[in-house]
Amino acid sequence: MIYRSNAEKLSLAFRFVLSFVIVNCLILTTLSAQKSIAAVDSSQLTLTAQNFHIYTSGNLRFVFGIDSEALIDEVTQNESAVFRISLGQKIIDGEKQVQALNNATEEFNATDSVDLTLREVTRRSDGQFELIALSTDIPSGTRRIEFDGPGIYPIRVEVLVDDESRALLTTFVNRFNASRGVKPMPVNVVVVLDAPITLQPDGSRVIDQTTRTKLEKLIRLLKLDAPRMTVQISPELIDGLSRSTNPDDQSLLVQLVAALGSAPIVSTTYVQFDPSAASANKQADQFNALIERGVATWQQVLPTAKIISDVWLARNPLDQNGLDLLVKSGVRSVIMLPTSSAALGEFDNAARPYRLSSNNMDISLHLADKNYVDQLSRQTNKPFSAATYLAAQILAQRNQIESAGGTPALRRVVLTSRDGSVINEGLIHETMLILSRVPQQVVFRTTVNLPAPRLDAYEPALPKVNTASFVERATNLGKLRADIEKLRTTISPDAKVWQDWDKRSLVMSSDSMSAALFEEFISATRAQLKTIRQSVTLQEGTTFTLGSRESTLRLDLQNSSDFAMTVQVRVFSSKLQIKKETATIQIPAKSSNELIVDVVALSNGLFPVEVRIFTADGLSQLGKKIEVSARVNALAGLGQVVTGVGLLLLGTWWVAHIRRRYRKKISKNHPVLRSKP
Repeated sequence: MIYRSNAEKLSLAFRFVLSFVIVNCLILTTLSAQKSIAAVDSSQLTLTAQNFHIYTSGNLRFVFGIDSEALIDEVTQNESAVFRISLGQKIIDGEKQVQALNNATEEFNATDSVDLTLREVTRRSDGQFELIALSTDIPSGTRRIEFDGPGIYPIRVEVLVDDESRALLTTFVNRFNASRGVKPMPVNVVVVLDAPITLQPDGSRVIDQTTRTKLEKLIRLLKLDAPRMTVQISPELIDGLSRSTNPDDQSLLVQLVAALGSAPIVSTTYVQFDPSAASANKQADQFNALIERGVATWQQVLPTAKIISDVWLARNPLDQNGLDLLVKSGVRSVIMLPTSSAALGEFDNAARPYRLSSNNMDISLHLADKNYVDQLSRQTNKPFSAATYLAAQILAQRNQIESAGGTPALRRVVLTSRDGSVINEGLIHETMLILSRVPQQVVFRTTVNLPAPRLDAYEPALPKVNTASFVERATNLGKLRADIEKLRTTISPDAKVWQDWDKRSLVMSSDSMSAALFEEFISATRAQLKTIRQSVTLQEGTTFTLGSRESTLRLDLQNSSDFAMTVQVRVFSSKLQIKKETATIQIPAKSSNELIVDVVALSNGLFPVEVRIFTADGLSQLGKKIEVSARVNALAGLGQVVTGVGLLLLGTWWVAHIRRRYRKKISKNHPVLRSKP
C-alpha cells in the first residue's frame, strides 16, 4: 500500500483541477472557433457597394443585401437587432495578410467599432440595407471609426440579434491621404484568347460554343475598359469569324471589332506555334511566316488596330533557343503567363525584377503575378466583393514595398487568369474601376513601350524544353506543298483556291493540331488536288472521221473546276502526222473550249489517238491519258478517180459495143451486100 502525505494529496488534487480547467478551456475555444468559422461559412450578406477609398475626412458606406427572409424579419421586428461595423488592425504584411484575413486563417482583431440600430440604417427600395459610419484619424471619444493613418484595413459588417452574431461579411477599405506624395505602381491587365482551329478539313469554319462564350465575356469587358487593357486574340479565330457562315459568328465579329477600339493588340502566330518547338525543329522560317500572317490578318479585319510586335506573351515554357528565335523576329520584352513561368521553379516570383539575354542583347522579362491567378481563374457570383478583395491585395502589396524602402513605380503587376482568358468580366471591371480612383497609388498601363530591363534585374537560366519532333509532319507537309506548287502555272494566281491552300498549309503547321486531325487535313487536301487535276477532260471514246488526207481534230475540252485552267495538251497517233503535237489552251471555269489540231492521214482505217493533258509548263500530267478514235479515209479522192475511169471505160465499151451491133445490122440489110446465089 502506498501512503501519501496531505501535501501530496493537495498537489494531486490541484493538478487534477488544473487539467480539468485546461481541457474545458480548450474545448470552449475550439467550439468558439468552430462557431466563428461556421458564421463565416454561412454568411448571408451580399455586399453590392461600398466606399473603398476612405479619405481622411470621408465616411464609411456599405450597401448589402440579406439573403435570408427569416433573418430580415428578425432584424426588422426585433428592437435589439443592430448592425455592427468593426475596424481591424492595419495590414502590414502585404497581400498575404489580406488573403489570410479573407480566408479566416488569421484572426480578425477589432480596434474600433460602431453599432447602428435599424433607425440609423437606410432601407433602400430594392430591399438592401445602407450603412454609413463617420471616421477619423485622431481619438475623438465620439461614435467615429478611428483609423491609424493611411493604409489597408479589414472591415467586418455584422448583423446581431440579442447580442448574437447572425450574419457577417469581411471586406477591406483603403485609408488614403491625398496630400501625400506617393509614386504609383503600374498594373497590366492582360487578356489572351486562343481557341481550337476553326478551319475544318472540308474547308468550312466552325467556332465552338465555349469560344463564343469567351468572346462574349471579352466583348463586355472591352466595351468598358479597352484603353486600359492589353489583348491578344488568335488571328486564326478572327479569320474564322470573318469567314463563318453562321450569323452568330458574324455578329460577334462586328461587336468585337467595335469593342476593341484603341486597345493594343499583341501580335502572335496565325495559329499556335511555340518558338522553342520551332527552333528545335528548324522551323524558323515557318514561325516567321506565321507571325507575318497573324499581323496581316489583323490589318485586314481591323486596319486601325494598334499592333504590338516587340512583346511576346509566352503561354508555354520558353528555352534559350526559343528566346533567340523571338529576338531575331523583333521581340524585346517577354511576359510569361502562369504555365510558362512555372518552369522557372524557384524564380517563379513576380516580386523581383528579371531580364533575359540573347546575342548580347538584354530582354525585359515580366511574370504574371501568381498571387492573383486563382482569383482571376474562377467564377464568382459576388463580383463586387471579389473585386474589393483583389484591390485590397494589390494596394497592400504596394504599401509593403513602400514600407520596406522600395520603389513601387519599379514594380509591375501583371494580372491575368491561368490561360489568359476572361473568366469573370465583372470582377476585372470592378477591380479596375476601384483602383482607377487612386492614380497616385496605382496606374493602369498597357504593354506599349515596356521599359528596358533594370540593371539590377536577375537573369534566370531558361530550362531546356522537351519539344516534340515535327520531322515527319514537316516532311509530309512539304510533299503536299510541292504537289500544290505543281499547279502554279495552270491555275491563275488570283484564284481563291490559292488562298485556301495557303491557309490549310499554315493551319497544318500548328503544333497544337493532333496527329489524327493533321492526317484528316492531308487526306482532304489531296482529295481536293486529285479532283482539280482531273477537272479538265475530253469525252473518252469519241470517234473523229477524217474525210481528206489533210484534216483537223476538234477536241472539246471541258473544265469542271471553279476557276480557269491553262493546260498543255499533247496528241499522239502512229497513223497521223500531228503538225503541232503540243498546244496550250485556257479553259474557263465551269465551261469548255475547243482545241483544233491539224493532222495529215498516213493511212486508211480506224485507229486510236492518245490525248494527254499536262500543267501549263508541261512538267506534270493532269489525270490519266484519254483515248479517242480516228476513222480515216485519207485516199477517198483517188478511189473516185478510179471509179470514174472505170465507168468511163465501161461506158466507152458499151458505146463501142452498140455501134458494132448497129453496123453489123446495117451491113446485113445493105442492097449491095444482099445478093441471090
